[in-house]
Amino acid sequence: MLKAKPMFLSTLQPAATSTFAADHGISMEKTAIETELSYLTDVDAGNVSVDVTGDYIVLEGAVKTSREYARILRVAREIVGYNRVLCRILVVSDAV
Repeated sequence: MLKAKPMFLSTLQPAATSTFAADHGISMEKTAIETELSYLTDVDAGNVSVDVTGDYIVLEGAVKTSREYARILRVAREIVGYNRVLCRILVVSDAV
């Protein structure tokens, strides 16, 4: 079983009980996701963009493996919540 690596920003995120967590804004969540993705050593997120549409984070782009896809999606969901991420990432394998 794979052991989940702790997120880079996990110690910097506000607790859910703090007032900062309630009103820090989606732009900071976007930045947090982009920063977290840039620190992943086992994922190439160079072809993935993080955008904001209303109250949703939108992930768009392409990755080479389903593992990268799952890791990127997990990071975004851990930061903003499961129901606030729209994913438009394609898995494009080189082995075609």
